[in-house]
Amino acid sequence: MSDTTEDRSALDLLRSSRITSYGFGLLSLIAGIVLVAWPDRSVVVVARIIGVLFIVTGFGQAAEALTTHRKGSYWGLLLLRGLINLGIGVALLFIPEKSTNVVVWLIALDFLITGVLALIVTFIIPKGMGRGSMLIQGLIGVVLAFVIWGIGADQVKDIAAVVIGIVLILLGLLFLAAGWQLSKADRELDRR
Repeated sequence: MSDTTEDRSALDLLRSSRITSYGFGLLSLIAGIVLVAWPDRSVVVVARIIGVLFIVTGFGQAAEALTTHRKGSYWGLLLLRGLINLGIGVALLFIPEKSTNVVVWLIALDFLITGVLALIVTFIIPKGMGRGSMLIQGLIGVVLAFVIWGIGADQVKDIAAVVIGIVLILLGLLFLAAGWQLSKADRELDRR
């Protein structure tokens, strides 16, 4: 390949990446601003986003439990957790208006199950194999479950909308900055 053909390929790649970066950045920024400005009105959007995440996570957890199960392990509980997460995700994705309060309670239950499993594993694994991190993960899961149950479903939904909105705003700004950097690189290559 000649240098001219390689430069043209690099320019085309930069231009398409720049457009993609600006597009994702703008969409993320707008979605984030909407979620932060109107968290109570954006619950359906948040529910669907979280639903997709739960479907992917639940499928992965169930598949992992089925493919790595061993005699004497807790693979059955891991499978149950994956199926619960999958069910939560489907409910959030397809009936978000009716399922959000129930799902918030189920998310707290998921944190509790995860925390208890981590605490059980803490006493099973040898000392040098990450006992401390499992203990911390378990305690955080249990505490989060009780915090969610204590705060209440409506407040948790609003908090989640604001947090997701902030993350989307930051992600949007990062994509826009990447697009600007790609534009600078494109201009530099054009000058050559």
